[in-house]
Amino acid sequence: MRKALILASLIPALYAGTSFAEQTQPASAPVAQQHAAASAADAELGRQVNQVLAKAAAQLGAKVEAQVNNGDVVLNGTAPNQDAISRIAEEVSRVHGVKSVRSQVNLQPAG
Repeated sequence: MRKALILASLIPALYAGTSFAEQTQPASAPVAQQHAAASAADAELGRQVNQVLAKAAAQLGAKVEAQVNNGDVVLNGTAPNQDAISRIAEEVSRVHGVKSVRSQVNLQPAG
């Protein structure tokens, strides 16, 4: 019974001159294109975020890096005080396209 159903579902594809694989490929192609577009957008947003981040971190004596994924930014590194951490996160949040900023920045050890 299953073989008959599978065979019956392939008959229209055979008459159309296409294979089953060709019929399913277009459905996955937009997903791959969306992923590539999202990756390109994240790369551009990451470049903009890192420009702002480098300037703010240098002014505040911090060493911070950013990771961007679908507009969400995660900050990692160290800063001299909590005010510097807050100011860096605020500056990054102002970059057009940033949806959220999560800070995982630690205070620099005293010494």
